[in-house]
Amino acid sequence: MRISARLWSGPRRGLFAGLAAVVLMLGLLALPPVRAAAGQLLQVFRVQKVVFVPISPERIAQLQKLNFDGGTLFTGKPRAINRPAQPRVVGSADAATGAIGFTAGQPTTFPRAVASTQTLVHDRTTLEFQVDVQSARQLLGLLGVDDVTLPDALGAKPIVADIPAHLEMRYLGAGYSMTLYQGRSPTAKLPDGVDLQQLGLAALRVLGMDSDQAEAMSRQIDWNSTLLFPFPKDIRDVRQVQIGDTQGLLVGEGRGGSRHWQLYWQQGDRFMMLEAQGNLADIDVIAAAESVR
Repeated sequence: MRISARLWSGPRRGLFAGLAAVVLMLGLLALPPVRAAAGQLLQVFRVQKVVFVPISPERIAQLQKLNFDGGTLFTGKPRAINRPAQPRVVGSADAATGAIGFTAGQPTTFPRAVASTQTLVHDRTTLEFQVDVQSARQLLGLLGVDDVTLPDALGAKPIVADIPAHLEMRYLGAGYSMTLYQGRSPTAKLPDGVDLQQLGLAALRVLGMDSDQAEAMSRQIDWNSTLLFPFPKDIRDVRQVQIGDTQGLLVGEGRGGSRHWQLYWQQGDRFMMLEAQGNLADIDVIAAAESVR
């Protein structure tokens, strides 16, 4: 399994925080943690809170040295159940309301005047994949995680991840560009009969926490609505920041006149990610995020 020193790459940078968290956790352990619904065939959860968890350089090096094929954590390639259309340009954020199901927030504060804007709608996507429990157990064993177990029920039925439609809003000004991604929380359905606190504990152990630390943190987390957001601990400029009454994760790359920033946070039931490039300071990015209304 290869984990890059950069959080994301490519022009869309993981779409938005909720999707990014789901994708990365699936790559590490194949499951986001949720709570069992007694008497139901499938468990369903909607993310309400994200917990940022740093991954130590030692754990990243260990994972790289293992050269573990993350694809073997699944019985096959993830399959799209629906057929979402290509992202489409709409006239304004207001025009996208019907497609995304909520009134979009927009920044009102920018470093300098905005010269042009573009708004794109990304359709809802539903993915299905099934865990190979034996392979997941093998990964735990290779990492020396022997204090948690994964039940056979984990791979009994496919996992279904539903990523609601989301919005991409691009802003271009003198010497900078910003893109705001926003969408409602993803949901997931998992096979019943799984001890979900144990799954959360396993995730924390895979991320490099020692047994006592992981046990203590696992007891404090409401796994019914919490998703882990792992990030490399050795990134030079990464820190938690306050955005209104919630915490976000700010990642900066580059030095001198041009920098690249990514800021992840939640606003009510929505996940937000602001990507910025150009002659910008951290206060410019934070101010833009705090102005989203």
